[in-house]
Amino acid sequence: MDLPPNLEADKLAQRIHDARLMETREIEAVLAKAGGRGQADIELFISLLLRGEHLTNWQLTRLVEGQRKGYFYNDWKILYLIGVGTFARVYRAYDVKSGDIKAIKVLRSRHSSNDEMREHFLREGRMVMKLRHPNIVPIYEVDEDRGRIYMVMDFVEGQNLRDYVKAHRKLSVPRALGITRDIAAGLAYAAGEKINHRDMKLSNVLLSSRGQAKLVDFGLATVAGDSGELTGGPRSIDYAGLERTTGVKRDDKRSDIFFLGCMLYQMLTGVPPMLETRERMKRLSADRYKEIAPVTVHEPNLPHRVVLLLTRLMDIDPSRRIQTPQLAHTEIEHVLEAVERGDAEKFDENMSRQQAEDFAKMISAREEGKDKTVMVIDSNQQVQNSLREKLKKIGYRVLITSDPQRGLERFRDLDPAEGSPADAVIFGCGGLGGQAIMAFQEFVTSDRMARTPAILVITDKLKDHVEPKWQEDPQNAVLSMPLKFKYVQRALRKLLNLQVQE
Repeated sequence: MDLPPNLEADKLAQRIHDARLMETREIEAVLAKAGGRGQADIELFISLLLRGEHLTNWQLTRLVEGQRKGYFYNDWKILYLIGVGTFARVYRAYDVKSGDIKAIKVLRSRHSSNDEMREHFLREGRMVMKLRHPNIVPIYEVDEDRGRIYMVMDFVEGQNLRDYVKAHRKLSVPRALGITRDIAAGLAYAAGEKINHRDMKLSNVLLSSRGQAKLVDFGLATVAGDSGELTGGPRSIDYAGLERTTGVKRDDKRSDIFFLGCMLYQMLTGVPPMLETRERMKRLSADRYKEIAPVTVHEPNLPHRVVLLLTRLMDIDPSRRIQTPQLAHTEIEHVLEAVERGDAEKFDENMSRQQAEDFAKMISAREEGKDKTVMVIDSNQQVQNSLREKLKKIGYRVLITSDPQRGLERFRDLDPAEGSPADAVIFGCGGLGGQAIMAFQEFVTSDRMARTPAILVITDKLKDHVEPKWQEDPQNAVLSMPLKFKYVQRALRKLLNLQVQE
């Protein structure tokens, strides 16, 4: 540490006191060991401060330079600098009240002084605070102190994925897929909470000391002003370029999937798939996204399944790309399992397109009703068995009852704080006749039950009893016997707002 020629121990002690980094009695005790006031040796004083762990190197360096601010953000004492980004600095910090050690990200002063940007940062940060998942670094606090905006998150022992890939040049196929699976799991969870990442890149993934990947900085690129907007609000320039090139609306969750594929591509090859440049117009150029070299140019011996997966993650046509983070996570898991079983069949271009389409349909079908429950109310045993088998095959959990009142009772007895026993209810007239119509009518007119979508399966004899408003209500559907399952499937997709790859 270079010391200014006129810096004395007493002067440094005063700076420590003014910065509130040590109590007066602690400062005096260390000064005494260094020779006492007016006589203390500056180098010995600094050495004692460091050896006694009273101050960190980062704190002392700033104090020696005469920096008087930036040591505290409310109750958080800054220990040292972890990293520097385009819009924020990240520090390791200590809560003086609780003793917790966390990472604290502080928005740069030029961004903190922009009222619109500051409010956007606070709003976005607080929205992301609700995310709690093993593959997402949690945010505990978003606040400001003396005009500086900061957020508090877990301190992850490890390194970011960009530095990890740079150090290893490229990763083994199982390792790259394992990291991508972790990232996709975090994305899928966030998507379930209606939050997209919007800045997927290697530097926004941290690898813990145990090798687990964790996402950081959801939506924060839009706060930093790294914007490629033509109109509307901010978004990262790479996302703007992709979405302009592919003609999709802003905030399309498939953009996260494209850049997830870019990350896997670079992990496998050590080469970024797109031209890396700081020039705005080059980053927005459509050619940058359309002229990505096939991954086999860099790694010709990759397993067939891995190449197919990358093709589907990074398809420039959004309709052919994997459609949701949940489906991406499932496909990555299947490919990783196959690779770990020893399936290393070399890529065959002639087989790829049809296999990719067939695999996509299989995965999509299996995941369609995941985490959704359908209650079937019908006394016809054949209908019960058929619906149970077919709904379970596409991922739904199925509840069956032959008694309409028993089914309705499940909803009547709910405490307001409880979740619904089913995400949708099917009333079948095939076995219950008019009882099904009466139960359906009660269901769709009850304030509590009407929040759950319902399907009425009607017979020809009872069609006259169907009220026109039932067919017009977007919350409900009326289907006719003989029942074809594809119509039930389509009705559930529409009512539950499921996005499924055909």
